[in-house]
Amino acid sequence: AGSVAPLAKSAAESAQKNENMSSDDWFDLGVDLEAVSPDDAPAAYMRALELDPGHSDAHVNIGRILQEAGQLDSAEEHYREALAAEKDNMLAAFNLGTLYEDMGRIEEAISIYKKAGGLADAHYNLGNTLKALDRLEEAEAGYNQAIALKPDYAEAHCNLGVALKELGRLDDALASYTKAIALKPEYAAAHSNLGITLKELGRLNDSIDYLKQAIGLNSDGVQARMGLNSAVNLAVPSWHFPMMNDEQRNKAYADALELAVRDGDFVLDIGTGSGLLSLMAAASGAEMVTTCEMSKTIAEAATQIIESNGYKEKISVLNKKSTNLVIGEDLPQQADLIISEVFSSELVGEGVRATVLDANKRLLKKGGRTIPQSGKIKIALIDNSPEISYSTSVASVQGFDLSLFNSISPKKFSSKLRDKPVLLSNPTDAFHINLTDIDGTMGREKIIKLRVNQDGLCVGLIQWIWIHLYGDIEYENKPGECDSHWHTPIYLFDEPVVAKKGDVIEIKAVLGDDYVWFWKRP
Repeated sequence: AGSVAPLAKSAAESAQKNENMSSDDWFDLGVDLEAVSPDDAPAAYMRALELDPGHSDAHVNIGRILQEAGQLDSAEEHYREALAAEKDNMLAAFNLGTLYEDMGRIEEAISIYKKAGGLADAHYNLGNTLKALDRLEEAEAGYNQAIALKPDYAEAHCNLGVALKELGRLDDALASYTKAIALKPEYAAAHSNLGITLKELGRLNDSIDYLKQAIGLNSDGVQARMGLNSAVNLAVPSWHFPMMNDEQRNKAYADALELAVRDGDFVLDIGTGSGLLSLMAAASGAEMVTTCEMSKTIAEAATQIIESNGYKEKISVLNKKSTNLVIGEDLPQQADLIISEVFSSELVGEGVRATVLDANKRLLKKGGRTIPQSGKIKIALIDNSPEISYSTSVASVQGFDLSLFNSISPKKFSSKLRDKPVLLSNPTDAFHINLTDIDGTMGREKIIKLRVNQDGLCVGLIQWIWIHLYGDIEYENKPGECDSHWHTPIYLFDEPVVAKKGDVIEIKAVLGDDYVWFWKRP
């Protein structure tokens, strides 16, 4: 502004002395005045129009000033005068398009943007308008035209990515966002959009990285914050926290490691998590521990935890799946001891058997040791209770019968009962799984006869797990007797059964490679 002020002042003084100033001189004076004395600029533009009513650029600038002041009808008149005087005035067409958007005249805005054919901003605005109308293919064309006119148009690349994502073309969207970031590295919205799209593609580690960068660039970006929370929830499921705080589970593993670890052992820990089991192994006398973790986010956190606890020299963390580990590359040798805790509440979920059997076959020394060694899936009939009924069914609500909704309810509920349940049969081992037995991976089916031990309304059965860790160390999360982080699933019958002591209820039990299921036989 400092360099413009003298020029504007000089021009104003000349205008006062020289009545022969041309319309272009008055226009140029208006431009100069906008920089130093905006309130005086309109008078200069209007003087230019008095001398030349067809001065299109003066009409454009007056229209812009009026539009910014909210005088939309008057602004429209000037833009139209500009186009009447110079039909190819792209800036007039562009500004008129933005005016029509402000006035809610969307179709007219679209039409007029197309007349500003050589202006990249017009095609960009056209794309934005069409995208808002969910006319995505047309929006894509608008953005592409903007990019053709201005290849380094980062915002057009970013918004093209948004349209492509909504069209389901996620890989193309990634390319557009990546290009926007390459052109404008500080572009927070592009980082955010890229992170959210990577999350939807399941690339959680990359997603988290970009979303953190987006927040670093713009701490007020709510979409980035929500996206990061969602990605972290997927990468670091919330069950990690009750698992880490499960005292009985932790003590069982600590006792097993005290028995199993020998001086000089090389230990492999599958599923690092917080690094707790690796720390226990090192503290129990292992010479070296290698632990592997699929989640980059978790692996990085575990590395910091291990270092902060003083075990950096003994424990190394690999961001890799155990089935991809290679002796001589990832591991210096086969392990003396393999520890894992990748159980689901059903024992066999999360690919535990395939993971453990692969490790035992490839990564464990002959005669090596494992923790855990086997497990049981246990079941019992369960009586109805207010807590179970509240969580699994509905009856009358506010005087209305909603019971038909029960016909579409799931038959399996992942429960963690607060109250001790009433078991209507003695606990039974549905399946016993030897985690070191390769032949044990085959699916099995059986009929289990459960004898009712007291009268009750049997709504189904409840399931829990028993684990043999090592030596005489066992763990069982029997419902009502163990405050475990693992849930105790309930499998509902199609209809509750009025059970009498001595009755026998037949259960069909199916064990797959990575699942278990139960239901009542007719």
